[in-house]
Amino acid sequence: MTAPAKILAVDDEPDFELLIKQRFRQRIRKGDLAFRFARHGEEALEALKQEPDIGLLLLDINMPVMDGLTLLAELRARRLPARAVIVSAYGDMQNIRTAMNRGAFDFVTKPVDLNDLELTIDKTLETIAFVRQLDRERAEAERARANLARYFSPNIVDLLAEQDEPLGPVRRQQVAVLFVDIVGFTRMAEAMPPEAVVGMLREFHERMARQIFACGGTIEKYIGDEIFAVFGLPAASPHDALNALRSAGLMLQELAAWNATRAEKGEPPLGIGIGVNYGPAVMGDVGSQHTLSFTVIGDTVNIASRLQALTRELKTPLIVADPVLKQIGEARLPIALLDGGDRELRGRTAPIRIWTAAPGGL
Repeated sequence: MTAPAKILAVDDEPDFELLIKQRFRQRIRKGDLAFRFARHGEEALEALKQEPDIGLLLLDINMPVMDGLTLLAELRARRLPARAVIVSAYGDMQNIRTAMNRGAFDFVTKPVDLNDLELTIDKTLETIAFVRQLDRERAEAERARANLARYFSPNIVDLLAEQDEPLGPVRRQQVAVLFVDIVGFTRMAEAMPPEAVVGMLREFHERMARQIFACGGTIEKYIGDEIFAVFGLPAASPHDALNALRSAGLMLQELAAWNATRAEKGEPPLGIGIGVNYGPAVMGDVGSQHTLSFTVIGDTVNIASRLQALTRELKTPLIVADPVLKQIGEARLPIALLDGGDRELRGRTAPIRIWTAAPGGL
């Protein structure tokens, strides 16, 4: 059953309350309208405080304690959503303009034409219902956007929110790719309670994701403790390789801060391994019409993943493929790197030149 529309009549004349109750008695009995009454502005504000779902005020101008025009100013100052219709004998142009400038929706003069008053009330209630529906739709859209933001990066959320279609056909594009995970996570997880494992993972993801988003990156997916991030979505930029390397540097700084906090709690330090590459990749929607997933695949991605795994063997927190430096230029590097020479990677016939983090080079 639909709740009645609540209307607050604010008038110090007792006859006005009787007039309203008599005119609208059938609609009141039917549950279409519910009236509340106040004798001046302060009583009206108290009534709105007690019943914030009151949507419409029928408001006289000349009242004791607080007049109608002052009440209109208070409604605006307090950002109260209730609409006001002035019902007053003071129908001169100056009062009408003042009332309208202070937010009044309409103006009915006394002596009241009851047919005109009812039409004005219905018209105002329709407008209130329309505005409330817009507010609900806006709140739902913001809630949906917030839910998307829990699973997608901000730039992908913006893209999804702006269009009705999926992210688009498969395409080939230059991107920077970054993989990062916790060194020895599987071994640590075996000795920890499940709740502690989940808590550490959440903190790791949160801390690292901030550094990815700060540099314009997109998290393609979480794979256990591993994060797969892409720089260059939804559109490629000449700064993607630089942004990926900047993000890697911020991650190492964040890890140092996190380890300092962990040391204060008596917890052991953590290590991470980061692999970064730059080059062409294929991207687009995969899956069914009911369950779509946006993915980035190709040799560029595979190399970044192999480099991240290689950090264990070389005992370094960061390995960067040579195409990243060629795209950035050595003079613009945000962190110091050491030439690691050519390395053979599993699954590749040709070796690739790599660079590793220089000790103390952040």
